Amino acid sequence: MSKPSLITRRARREDFPRLVELWRGMIDEHFAIDARFEPSAGGNEAYLKYLHETLGQMDTQILVAESSGRVVGYTIATVFANPPVFALPQYGYIGELAVEEASRGAGVGRALWEAARAWLTRRGITVVQLNVSPLNQSGQKFWRSLGFSDFLHVLWYDMPGS
Repeated sequence: MSKPSLITRRARREDFPRLVELWRGMIDEHFAIDARFEPSAGGNEAYLKYLHETLGQMDTQILVAESSGRVVGYTIATVFANPPVFALPQYGYIGELAVEEASRGAGVGRALWEAARAWLTRRGITVVQLNVSPLNQSGQKFWRSLGFSDFLHVLWYDMPGS
């Protein structure tokens, strides 16, 4: 039996309900390993609104991976400007990358990264950043396998009485 074909393409508005499902799966997995990722009660609706606001922005690209006509993953890539105190004028940023559990290990994440990298390269980007939780071992392994390395550490402090 042949392997289903995988294509990457720009997201369309009709993809958004599926992207919300994939986002929710990703955020629920993160919440299961770290309570600081707790989604709000209206998280799904807020994420849908975010997708609508983001689609079509010149400096952001939402990409999906489709297998046999079904969206199985997505990523969001953005170009950010650095403050003028740095020699590097701009950098790429991967805001998120989510792949449905059944499609993991089949090259979907890598295909999404390659599509995002190609888009960022066309924009003249030479450096890409992202955040990955230190508790997300599979995410750490995935991004490091693509050549990403430590740059900054984000620290957290709970204010007394909060």
